[in-house]
Amino acid sequence: MSVQQLPASTVHVMLGDCSAADAKTVLGVLCGRFTADREGADEPHESGSGRPTVWTVLFDTAAEPGSGAGPVPQLSGQPTVEAQGGPQATQRLREALDAAFTVHELGTEAGDQEVQMKLRLDAKTAHETRSV
Repeated sequence: MSVQQLPASTVHVMLGDCSAADAKTVLGVLCGRFTADREGADEPHESGSGRPTVWTVLFDTAAEPGSGAGPVPQLSGQPTVEAQGGPQATQRLREALDAAFTVHELGTEAGDQEVQMKLRLDAKTAHETRSV
């Protein structure tokens, strides 16, 4: 069995510790900036099993990102984002998240070929949105 090598611009994102609505908000921001492996109609939904749900998406950060302009995204909780990919790709993803949310770094492991980071997101406050 061969392992398919993903392009260096690809970031694997796992989103958890949140409602389907918050997942939709975060993924909507990222899908507005980067190409994803999901269809636009493929919206997050709860599994209904009573167990935690994790949403996963592959993003290609190679193309120039979209403007990301629009209303300030609101969150009802504090989703966690785990991202894994090349250093430049994960940096571009982080910048997109920083533009839309208050981002708290929970941990980062960096190698020469790959970066893994865990982040917690909060909605930006009114003060933060005025200074952006």
